Formats: sequence, C-alpha cells, structure tokens
Amino acid sequence: MLNKPLGVYPFKIKSYNAGKDGKLTLPSLFLFLQECAWDNAMQNDFGYEYLKKKNAFWVLSKVFIEIYDYPKWKDEILIKTWPKGTEGFFALRDFQVYHNEKIVANATSYWLILDLDSKRPQRLDNLNFIHENFIKDQAVNKKIGKILLDEKLEELDYRKVFYSDLDVNKHVNNATYVKWILDSYLSEGEKFIEEFEINFSAELMLNDQFRVLGSAKENSATYQLKNLNDKEICKARIKEKIVQKVE
Repeated sequence: MLNKPLGVYPFKIKSYNAGKDGKLTLPSLFLFLQECAWDNAMQNDFGYEYLKKKNAFWVLSKVFIEIYDYPKWKDEILIKTWPKGTEGFFALRDFQVYHNEKIVANATSYWLILDLDSKRPQRLDNLNFIHENFIKDQAVNKKIGKILLDEKLEELDYRKVFYSDLDVNKHVNNATYVKWILDSYLSEGEKFIEEFEINFSAELMLNDQFRVLGSAKENSATYQLKNLNDKEICKARIKEKIVQKVE
C-alpha cells in the first residue's frame, strides 16, 4: 500500500520564479512539479534514494499541462500530486495547481525507470511501484500520445550544454528544455500559453551541442531539439490563448 498517495505542497513564488511580467514562468512551474513528484515518490518508497540503491533512476518522458491563470510574484500556490497507475513501462502522475483555492493549472505526466548503466526501461513491478491504492482521479481528461510533426521546421537557435544546465542525474534538467524552447517562442514578445506539451526522446550531457527547430502558426507552435547527428532530443507543442485587446 502507498504510504501517502496524495502529496500536497505549498510554494511561495519568489522573484526568481517570475518573468519580466511579474508572473510565474513555465520553467519554474516545471521545477515545482518535479519537486512535488520527487518528494511524493520518496514518501511512497520508490523515490530517488530507493532507485539509486537499485542502480536505477526516474526520467520524465511526457508532460501535458493546461494553464488557466498565471500566479504572480509573492503569491502562494498549492500543488497536489498523485501517482494514478501505469501504462506499460510508464508510471503515470497527475498534478493540480491551486491559487486562492482555485485551480489555475492541471497537468499529467508519464515517467520511466531506467537502468543507470544500460539506460533501458525497467519493469515497474520489480521496483516497488505497483500498489492497490493508486488515486484514479484525472487532472487532465485526455490520453497523451506522441506529438506529431506535420510541418517543416526552421532552425531557430544553436546551443551548447553548460555545467549549470545539469541536475543530480548529471544530465539536463527537464525544465531547462522548456526554457530553451520558450527562448525561441517568446522572442517576439509576451504571450499567454494555455497548453504546453513535451515529449522527451533522448538526453543531453555536458558540452553537447544541439539545434532548436520550430514552426509557428496562428496561436500555436511546434518545436524540436536535435543534436548534431540529427537525433531527436525532444519535441514540444504550444497552444496560445487568444487575448482580446482593449482599445
């Protein structure tokens, strides 16, 4: 049985979590979600420390997030998270973000446990993940599949991985990929992102070089990161909210 199926975590938005508009940034929100997931996994005995003893680690594979409002600097938010079951090798986890007792964002995520040496996915039932008391509630009422790249993407940026981009697993933190994508997407000014979806395909390590490719349509955009051998690292889809301008 899970010790604590539902994790509830308060956060106060600091100045470094906000952008120049004074609102919570999407990369900071990803960091909050990641911290909640890691802590709730630890409390249920399948977290970082447990997997390290098994020569394995968690990796994020897919995330879909719906955002209804962006809290501001100094606001206090509450994040609820729970593991809701499995889908093959994937462990599923959902999130709800609250501000003033109102849901401002919902998210669902897919995770894999990889062997530290082979980097191959591991069976979840061998690593203490399968339990009877998963919470079946759906924060996002849709099935998340693979992002399809239907259009030709244009090269927008060329970057390199630096030491500050790495996390405790010695590869690039998932929130950093979001930051790199938004650096290209937001280059023309502020926008209200109401949906953000990302699929991770491969990892980047220290000193790796890569390209950011993208294609924008009206109120939407698609992005892909590739290394110099043309191997896909991740791909993302953004949906922008249409904001009516007041004359």
